[in-house]
Formats: sequence, structure tokens, C-alpha cells
Amino acid sequence: MAPFPTGQRCTYRTRPGEETSTALILKRGDLPLGPVLHVRLDSLWLHNPLTDSGMQTELGRLPITEAVAQACLTGLVEKHATLSTDLSGYQQWRTALDAGEAGVVAASLAQIVEALEEAINANAEAMRVHISTDGLFEKRNLN
Repeated sequence: MAPFPTGQRCTYRTRPGEETSTALILKRGDLPLGPVLHVRLDSLWLHNPLTDSGMQTELGRLPITEAVAQACLTGLVEKHATLSTDLSGYQQWRTALDAGEAGVVAASLAQIVEALEEAINANAEAMRVHISTDGLFEKRNLN
């Protein structure tokens, strides 16, 4: 059995104040760099002025290396959590990965959450414009 099978919900080394947050393993895969886990983080306290409440409580899908999981995941909460059958997020990531436009995160989960919060808050006004016109993520060549 893989060390981190899909459906496991685990505690992890969180940022201060997010100790109740958990990581749910959504999917496992193998890449040339090694095993990759797609995880969802729940019960976050991520400040996000782009949400109605100003707080974001989950991150839907993060592709991380198994090494990150081994360093961050600290305990098993649930063995067989119910998983969504919607694989569109994974498929979008895989298409971008195959095109050389996406990758796998090798930072700790707490570092990822912190970096996302900082980026969202530093760029919230510009992001509001893109959300209302082109969606949150827009690829363009800046030549």
C-alpha cells in the first residue's frame, strides 16, 4: 500500500491559529521526479478580500511531492474520506503540466498557504479586475 493513499485525511504542520486544518489526499500520481499527491486543505483561516467573508477556509487542490507530505503530515484523522468525483481541477493541472505550464509544489503546506495569502492580499485589487473580466487565471504572453 502507498504511504499516503487517496481518501486519507491527515493533520499537518500548520500556521499558528490553523491547528484544526486538515489535508485530504485526493489523488496520487507518479511523475519522473517521483510520487505526487494532490491534497485539499480544509478549516483554513486564509485572509482573502476576494471572498464575501474576507476569509478563505479551503484550498481545493494542491499538487505536492511525496517528500513534502512526509515532512508535513503529522497524523491520521480519517482513512476513507468521501472524495469528489469531479476531476476537472486535476485534468486542468495535468494539461498545463504536460504543456510545461504547471508543476508540483515542493514547499511545506504552511509555507504554501502563507505565500498564497500574501500574494492574494498584495494583488487583490488587480485580481478583482481580472475576475470580473477574464476570470482569476488568464494566460498571456508579456512581450
